[in-house]
Amino acid sequence: MAEKRDDRPDDRIQPVRFPFLGTLGGLLAISWLLLLLDPTVASFYSVPPVLLQAEWRYGALALFVTLILADMRRYHRERRQQDSDLQALRAQVHSLWQDRKQLQLKAHTYSDHADKLKRFISDKLLEYIEYDEKFLHFKSIAAEVRHNGVISFDRVRTALEGALTEAEEAGDEQRAQPLRAAEDAMRYLWDLLDLSTADNLALHIGNQLCECEEHYYQRMLSEEGDDTDELPPPPVYDPGRAAWRALGQVSQKPLEEPAVGTPWALNDGQWYADLQSTGTLLGTENHLVLLLENLLKNAQFHARKRGYSSPFAPVTLELREERGNALIRVYNRGPHIREEDRPNLFQLGFSTRRAREHQGRGLGLYFVNEIVKGYEGQIAVHNIETPATQYAVRVALSDGNVVTELVDVAVESGKPSCRSPEGEWQGQMEWTFESPVESVEVTTTDDRDQPTQRLADFEAKGKQQRFDPGHPERPRWRLSLTPKRNAHRLSFEPLAIDGVEFEIRLPTAQQRLDNTELGMEDDIDAEVERLDEHFQPPEGGSSH
Repeated sequence: MAEKRDDRPDDRIQPVRFPFLGTLGGLLAISWLLLLLDPTVASFYSVPPVLLQAEWRYGALALFVTLILADMRRYHRERRQQDSDLQALRAQVHSLWQDRKQLQLKAHTYSDHADKLKRFISDKLLEYIEYDEKFLHFKSIAAEVRHNGVISFDRVRTALEGALTEAEEAGDEQRAQPLRAAEDAMRYLWDLLDLSTADNLALHIGNQLCECEEHYYQRMLSEEGDDTDELPPPPVYDPGRAAWRALGQVSQKPLEEPAVGTPWALNDGQWYADLQSTGTLLGTENHLVLLLENLLKNAQFHARKRGYSSPFAPVTLELREERGNALIRVYNRGPHIREEDRPNLFQLGFSTRRAREHQGRGLGLYFVNEIVKGYEGQIAVHNIETPATQYAVRVALSDGNVVTELVDVAVESGKPSCRSPEGEWQGQMEWTFESPVESVEVTTTDDRDQPTQRLADFEAKGKQQRFDPGHPERPRWRLSLTPKRNAHRLSFEPLAIDGVEFEIRLPTAQQRLDNTELGMEDDIDAEVERLDEHFQPPEGGSSH
């Protein structure tokens, strides 16, 4: 097939055309003069006599001059166009030469970069080969440490159990309590050593769960008194106690131990904890303690960032049961997680901390994710934002009057502010009443799902503050009441709650026994289709 040529006039130089008008006019003028000079020729060709009159001479001369001028005008115009095209062509040629030089320069530069990249890859390959050798050496050391650790752990545990038995038989509770704490600490240390020497944390925990699941099923299937004593101790634990232990390790204050299977709460201005009763979990309690300890330390670090102070507890720990899963939420006031950091958040060695404040070397969240995978659970990360909304504040006074105020809240750079009746934005709204305040009701007008919050039983004296009871884990507003004679001042202040929340779902032992749901993925069909795409043949291709 012949190559198509582009003959557009704009893409080539226009040639100077031949002056055919002037030439043709000249030939006609010469022929006419010849007829005038030789009458025999005119008579031979039968030329009309009118054309031989003198008046036609001037007309013929004018026509000839006009044709010559038209040709000259066209010649000069085409000449200028040709010069312009030649200049444009020279500019294009010059540009092509410059581009060629730049391409040559880039080629040399990329060649140098390629050589540097080859040297870099070679160095890294050597480092990885050396790393593999060091890793194998480390694994041999870890195996020896594990072997010696088992012997040392058994000796220490035997000594602690003997001392604890003696203290309990003697009724010396003051001596027995620190021994129990030491025994728990030794078991926690052993589980940490066990995880640190495992080849795959998630697989290691999953294998333990399988063993515990087998013992748990045997206990559930065995009838009372039917070889129950021959089975090992129940391979389950209370997640509430594990959460309490994790909070006690990161808190600087001693915490009162909760009763088994009962709710436990804490709100001391630094920590907010709400641990509800849940079903038991399979496995080892220390694994959940390690998971929560890392999450709480991470939350505590980010909650101390400058510019994110709050009047409520900056770190929240919640535990409850939902759809057969132990639901754990850890919230901290602080900066949001960037979208570009999300894919690497749980990668080994990745950390958002700066080098000078780096402590964990990217291990904490990696351990968290591996433990969750071992439990076949789910983990999600949410950025919490301060809502821009409108509140209706209804104030009931002791004299029977009721005052309702609308408070518009806007958020700018994470800081909420209220719009005054004058149209100005300020940090809080204040009202002054002559009669004492009996009760205050706060309603979110643009969210009908949020119930109205009612606050009452105010003291007659002294400044009082009440937080949003509908969201005690991160209150969205605060009321302040200062009672005075004939001047009871009430203020409404929206609070900033920007932060990060980790949400973890772990299947309980009963959930594993019932197995009423196919996994924990709500979109399991979509996930199966996504994975199946990799095994589908290409369009128009063979399926083999």
